[in-house]
Amino acid sequence: MPTLQIRDVPQELYDKLVESAEINRRSLTQQAIVLLEEATETDLNIKKQRKMEALERIKALRPHFSGISTEDIVASIREDRDRLLL
Repeated sequence: MPTLQIRDVPQELYDKLVESAEINRRSLTQQAIVLLEEATETDLNIKKQRKMEALERIKALRPHFSGISTEDIVASIREDRDRLLL
């Protein structure tokens, strides 16, 4: 199993971790692992939720763009690029 060593932990953070471990009747290592697991799961869930929300917004916009061809999109992009060059 890999080992993680963290240097220069601020004293206040270390004290909070020790207190949290005592409250939860865990060793310092066990508490750190639990907190790291919770934090990474939360981060991943937030990212997944944001992606799902973005996809839903994109799907909601789909009807507004019906009838627009690829050629229309390419022409609009070219028009914008030409305008920037002027």
